[in-house]
Amino acid sequence: MDSCKYHPLDGATFACRACNHSLCDQCIDDENEPPRCFTCGGILESLGSVNKVEPFWRRLPEAFKYPLNSASISLILITAVLSVVASLMALLFFIAIPLYLFATGALIKYGFTCLERTSYGEMKAPDVMEAYSGGISLVFQLFLIILLLTFLTGGAYYLSPALGGITGLVAVVAFPAILIRFAQTENMIDALNPVAITSLIAAIGLPYGLLMAFLMIMMSSIGVLHELVGSVLPAASYFVQAIISNYYTIVMFHLMGYMLFQYQGQLGYSARSDEDETPVRNDTDRFAAKISIFLKEGNYEKVVDLYYQAFKLFPNEPLFFERFFDLIYACKKSVLMEDFGLTYLEFLNRKKRFDKLTICFKQILHLAPDYLPNSPGMRVQLANLLRQQGDLKLAVRLLNGMHKLYPDYAELPEAYGLLADTLSDMPNMQTQADKCRQMVAQLVRRAEEKQKAIALEAEEKQKAAQANSIATPQTKRKGPPPGLKSSGLVLELVPIDANADPS
Repeated sequence: MDSCKYHPLDGATFACRACNHSLCDQCIDDENEPPRCFTCGGILESLGSVNKVEPFWRRLPEAFKYPLNSASISLILITAVLSVVASLMALLFFIAIPLYLFATGALIKYGFTCLERTSYGEMKAPDVMEAYSGGISLVFQLFLIILLLTFLTGGAYYLSPALGGITGLVAVVAFPAILIRFAQTENMIDALNPVAITSLIAAIGLPYGLLMAFLMIMMSSIGVLHELVGSVLPAASYFVQAIISNYYTIVMFHLMGYMLFQYQGQLGYSARSDEDETPVRNDTDRFAAKISIFLKEGNYEKVVDLYYQAFKLFPNEPLFFERFFDLIYACKKSVLMEDFGLTYLEFLNRKKRFDKLTICFKQILHLAPDYLPNSPGMRVQLANLLRQQGDLKLAVRLLNGMHKLYPDYAELPEAYGLLADTLSDMPNMQTQADKCRQMVAQLVRRAEEKQKAIALEAEEKQKAAQANSIATPQTKRKGPPPGLKSSGLVLELVPIDANADPS
């Protein structure tokens, strides 16, 4: 059995001849038909279910359930009734014989249809309407095949008892293959072709003998059941016996068809079972499969490129963000982690995954100890969560110096208010906390002055525009807006080393 290159426990359903790879349904690019190889982009060759199909001897319970549906049961009952009616009208042979031939022909035609459909992976019994056309012709041809085999065996026995025994054994061994060929071609000459029969048996090998054993056991059990029914229900014995025979006939044809399906590779064709769970993949699953294949191939540059493509194509899909973060962390790629860290933290914040936010931040610090997110909002969010969790030093490290790094951050007063509260919770840091609160007051005052200056500048521009509309243009005033010249900060925080001893 060929296994998928990337999933060794799964049977291969496609092959890429260019890459010489065998692939399962999960590892193919099935966005368009025909499916293509993710690695080289070439068209894949379908292998059918040859590597996934379960051996027929393990499917006996399903084989006996095969006729248990409304279509098959209706045919079994109808043909049984017709057989009983034909037997009761034995004296009216001109009516009984056509009835019997019709019943037998319908059952044989339906059995051949079951065999053919099963050989191509259809594991549900077909519609019975296909059983009511051409059945009588098949019965006559099948009768001629059996008659010919009987004459051959009898003639050989007449020449020599040993030769007759060998001929009879060959006929018995070849009969299932003859039936299979006859079901496939519906032609008596093709069915008796010794080359085709030999090729079929050779392709299947020893399991063909196992199938013969099952068929003989089933035929013997039919005789036992007939005897049992005859002793228990003598009045209805013939009707019940006809039902049993019809039921076992459909099961046997289904088993023969399944054997062809199992050995489809040796017989030169490919088919998929309708019981196979064909994966219905969306673009996300398909893209994830592509990344997985290049990762297993060891093409890490391509993997990184694909992940960054995924972030643009699927900005709200956790799968790609989480897998890429885990990959970087497992591979200990500190430079890549510093580049991707903020993207992942913002994704978690956007998804309100606050339970993972500080955990992932500490994982980033484990690889890149000097890392701090280059986003004032993210720093404040992390510091707030860390303060709630009791990690005060790390919260201070995130907030300290933000007035220098992000002087235009609108929520700078709130950030330093959080810093002051965090310092108040730390021992021997009350002085620093008070300085922070003084800075908060200055930041608030500076923000108010800035807003006033912006409003005044907007008012002057509006007046100038109105004046320009009715008079000659005037020279615009240059320099800083009034009120901003003397609004600089006069308090500077002492830098805090978060790793230093607060005492």
